[in-house]
Amino acid sequence: MNGNKILDVREIDKRFRKKIILSLFDELKDGQQLELISDHSLAPLQKLFQKEKHGFHEWTDLESGPESWKIVIRKTESLNLTINEILKQFPFSINVLEQHAIPYFKYGSSKLSDVSENAQAVYEEIKKSQQLPVNPLRTDRWSIGFTVDYIVNNHHTYVKEMIPELEALIDHLVAAHAATHPQLPMIREKFAEFKLELTEHMNDEEDIVFPSFKDLENSIDDGNIEEWKEQDDSINWMEEDHILTGTTLKSMRNFCNNYVAPKDSSPGFKILYEELRKFEMDMHFHMHLENNVLFTKVESTLNKRDNR
Repeated sequence: MNGNKILDVREIDKRFRKKIILSLFDELKDGQQLELISDHSLAPLQKLFQKEKHGFHEWTDLESGPESWKIVIRKTESLNLTINEILKQFPFSINVLEQHAIPYFKYGSSKLSDVSENAQAVYEEIKKSQQLPVNPLRTDRWSIGFTVDYIVNNHHTYVKEMIPELEALIDHLVAAHAATHPQLPMIREKFAEFKLELTEHMNDEEDIVFPSFKDLENSIDDGNIEEWKEQDDSINWMEEDHILTGTTLKSMRNFCNNYVAPKDSSPGFKILYEELRKFEMDMHFHMHLENNVLFTKVESTLNKRDNR
């Protein structure tokens, strides 16, 4: 296939080999391959690709010494990638996934092709939409404690600040326009129910679940391998709550006509709908961090414990 590359790493300074190889791989298009020739085993490089390019490549050994080693790395993208792998490689893909109504916060471990009939087109749109060459959230390097603190300080704080503001906007519009826009009292009722559910959920996380996750991490680090089965129960409980939250958010969006303000409405409508739209997007990313990052780290820690 045109575009394939061959690189003899013996001719490159050892200090720059990994960077050059990764750069050449990134330049490949889906289906193209990079052949490497070396005077030593490339097993360490394979481990690097398994960590940094998981889901993006196929590794084939062609020759394994003793004088030379040859391997081929084939680039595999699009339909083979899970949503989590796409989010890791392309952090700004969230906007595209939101536009196509793909519930990334719920199906992080699923392949894009399993949750979208237009996976190839969506993936191409994601690649074109990138705004920065780096991922600002290197979540794979976060500890459980750091992840918990980030969620609480960033997302829980935002929710607690925005709920009173949204309530005030809704109350103002109900008082001024309920007679001509009967959906407003229903929006207020739906948001009040959502507030109660969400507040209780976050309190449970901050008071019970998150501290237990931190204790788990500390106990494992300290070599304490006592039974932590309740963590699995907590994860299942939280995931069930997130499903309900996603359903409520979708219901809110339907009540608000997909956050498109009525043509004859006051500026207050546009402000409310825009703030509700941003609130929903933040909640989606909030749930993604818990479902696909935090819970995965907790489960990985439990597996390490079980394998000791």
